Amino acid sequence: MKNNEYIIDESLKGIRLDKCIVALDNKISRATVQRLIDEKNILVNDKNEKASYKVNIRR
Repeated sequence: MKNNEYIIDESLKGIRLDKCIVALDNKISRATVQRLIDEKNILVNDKNEKASYKVNIRR
């Protein structure tokens, strides 16, 4: 499986994780992102998070 790394900017701060990934990569559907999150194939700062997780930016 291919690994992707995304950097969140201020414009995406506070939106759901699944919506954020779709906004960053329009080649993947939200349903697919949700499935990948459920299968623990998407990590946030090396941790599993739910699709409803609100993304934030590191300072």
